[in-house]
Amino acid sequence: MKTETFMTNSRTTQCVRMLMILLPAFTILNLQQANAAADSDEIVAVDLLTVREPGSSTESRLRVIRLTTRSGAKGYGDYLDFGFPARNEEESLDRLVNRYAQQNHKKDIFLTDPSMRAVGFGHTVLGKTANVALNPPPISELGRNALFPREGFGPMWQGPGKAGLIIALQAALLDLTEEPGPCRVRLCPSIPIDRQIDGKRRLSTPDEMQQRVMSLKKAGFTAVRLELAGALEDEMTARGECIPYRYPQELLSRISSLVRASKNAAGTEMELVVAANMNLSTDGMTYLALHCERNAVTLLENPMAVRHLPEQGEACKEFNQPLGIGGDYQFLEDFSQGIKNQAGTVLTPNAGRIGGVMMLARTANLAKEAKLKVAPMVQGGPLSLLTVARALSGRTEVLWVTSPCQDEWLKPDGVLKTPLQMKQGFLIAEPYEIDETKFQATRISELKSNPSE
Repeated sequence: MKTETFMTNSRTTQCVRMLMILLPAFTILNLQQANAAADSDEIVAVDLLTVREPGSSTESRLRVIRLTTRSGAKGYGDYLDFGFPARNEEESLDRLVNRYAQQNHKKDIFLTDPSMRAVGFGHTVLGKTANVALNPPPISELGRNALFPREGFGPMWQGPGKAGLIIALQAALLDLTEEPGPCRVRLCPSIPIDRQIDGKRRLSTPDEMQQRVMSLKKAGFTAVRLELAGALEDEMTARGECIPYRYPQELLSRISSLVRASKNAAGTEMELVVAANMNLSTDGMTYLALHCERNAVTLLENPMAVRHLPEQGEACKEFNQPLGIGGDYQFLEDFSQGIKNQAGTVLTPNAGRIGGVMMLARTANLAKEAKLKVAPMVQGGPLSLLTVARALSGRTEVLWVTSPCQDEWLKPDGVLKTPLQMKQGFLIAEPYEIDETKFQATRISELKSNPSE
């Protein structure tokens, strides 16, 4: 009996020793496999794609950001050209994907542009996985740092086109991390009320606006947004007016005739939105709102800048025209103050300016709590539009998603192998695939290999 017990204990001891020897080996092997998997997800290259043979002016403006991981996986996002020369555009994109890299990642640095915002600890997307880039830890212990904490994937600086760049990069990162799924969101194309001919902008005629709205109606859209910018701002500048201003009666009459023509084309099947450019005074907003009210406009967006929230809240008591607010808001607190001041009934955030789809969802939560509606604006092409639409799909507080040139992405033989599908004014998004054969690529940035490796 003692001999058998001794032999059993010896075998048990040997097994334990064997496990103790093998356990570190298994642990190291698992760590190596985990590290190898993480390394394969690292983003190693960023390219800018442009349409090789554009079939329209919109396709010639389309820019696609392509992120490539070490494993060869690719993520895509897009924006529309905002007027930069090619070299400056590539430099801006390089600066976007290498955040603060030119400052050697120093946090204690004075930034000359006061509108710059911190996006978190991750200074660059290169060498990081998409999940890490999308969810950077907040900056703490700032001290004398010019940056300050900002929750979410937010804009670093403002200016023409920058909001489009931000949402394009986020769309590409999300493309690497999420499986595309179906969605159902109402669309609202945004069109200008002016035209550019031979480099000069002029207001459209009522017939031109009527034809444009009618073509969108035939395409199946149930809402349209008219942008009051461009030629109107040129006219006010030529008159020596400074922001905020009030449109003179002559210009108001011309605006009203264009809105009336658009409404006649839209009929009762289409909702009509008029979007100002955050540049009106209280009188300017009131006069424009009264004209919109007479023309049965569904919504007047962005009449005044965020710094005039209290004044807008008081002035909008003078009329019944529903207002949309938020085109220049950068923080959730701005929307909270807008709701508190009763400055509008619809929140209209810019997807890139507010900080991407996570912050859009939180803005929608604010609207839901206040029993308001939300109608975000996306400065981008079909990929950015799909990213925002999927993030807000199924939410009853969402009126629609607005973006320019939406009808272009419905056409066959476009930049997507399968064009966007729409039913009764709603985007019915299915898994998409970009047609790379129609693009030419320019390398913007790539991860440099470590010389010691």
